[in-house]
Amino acid sequence: MKKEHLEADNKRSSVRKIILNSIRIILIIVSFFAFYEGRKLIFAISILALIITILPFLLKKTFGIKIPAEFEIIIIFFIYGLFLLGEVNSFNKEFTFLSLLFNFASAIALGFIGLTVMHTLYKGDKIHASPQIIALFSFCFAVAIGTVWEFFEFSLDSVFGFNLQRTTGDTMKGLIANMIGALIVSSAGYVYIKNGNSNLISRLVSKFIERNSNIFGIKVNEDNNPQKIISLIKEGESNKLEFKSTLRTNLHTNQTDKQVEHAVLKTIAAYLNSDGGTLLVGVSDTGEISGVEKDNFENNDRLNLHFNNIIKDHIGAEYLPFIKSKIINIDGKNIMKIDCDKSRKHIFLKNGKEEKFFVRNGSSTTELSGSSLIEYINNKFKENN
Repeated sequence: MKKEHLEADNKRSSVRKIILNSIRIILIIVSFFAFYEGRKLIFAISILALIITILPFLLKKTFGIKIPAEFEIIIIFFIYGLFLLGEVNSFNKEFTFLSLLFNFASAIALGFIGLTVMHTLYKGDKIHASPQIIALFSFCFAVAIGTVWEFFEFSLDSVFGFNLQRTTGDTMKGLIANMIGALIVSSAGYVYIKNGNSNLISRLVSKFIERNSNIFGIKVNEDNNPQKIISLIKEGESNKLEFKSTLRTNLHTNQTDKQVEHAVLKTIAAYLNSDGGTLLVGVSDTGEISGVEKDNFENNDRLNLHFNNIIKDHIGAEYLPFIKSKIINIDGKNIMKIDCDKSRKHIFLKNGKEEKFFVRNGSSTTELSGSSLIEYINNKFKENN
């Protein structure tokens, strides 16, 4: 397995080198002709893009910053393509609509970056922010960078005599397009994060932040290390640890079973109402790692989406911040690690028209009702009531 991964990594590395070297050759040729024809803007941006192709290597060697290869290539194409197309085809001079479209697209991209940074910090427990604050940051980030970009274009016009900004009106239109794009992303981000989804978040930027967690001040969660999980499984079930073979599949019938889902939700509800705990899905009661593959989801994204949906439907979307799930690969099999914090408010598990209250009692989940339920809530949550 490790040999196959190593071969795949070497293959991806070779493809990356071919692409980057091809881009470098093109940039050198373009910069030569741009200099020969006296086209200052194309020459300047070609040299800048050429430097950017070398910059990731320098950042890694000097500061230990790792930039994903895909991110590196996208940045080069974006910067070079934006300026080159604008100059060669005179888009910015003849077609105001296309100029505004560039501003709008840039705002969308920047909004995603701002949203991803905040979301990744949130997932890493570095910040505790509401969906509103995360969305607001992504909006402000995109607008701020877009404004700096307008100043940059103005500086190029003033120093080198370019004509990137023809009038003040063009600048204002660009800023408005930037704000609209930022607003769309931040609004969509608010809705998705509030509902517990992360499909909107850019995996590319997340990968960059996670690879450089020390720079962003994110403490790497060693508890999610496969070896740590194996050691945890060997300890066996306890008050704060439970195993479930599947999330939704009855292993006797090999069919989806709501009762299996309900058993998972009971454990999560009990953890929330008690002192928190960890649930490992894809691990049998005996500690054998069977994997979540038995639940027959198309991919891990579908699994995460389904999990978030059943939490929202049966526990409540407002409790999602207390529940963190992660898919971890152990010896070729995926398990789902669900960490639950103690909730600040008592929660009831909804199943149809019924609502039941569960707590942890040793290594099992117990239902409370009547006077014992009232007494438990008064004692456990009285500080928050």
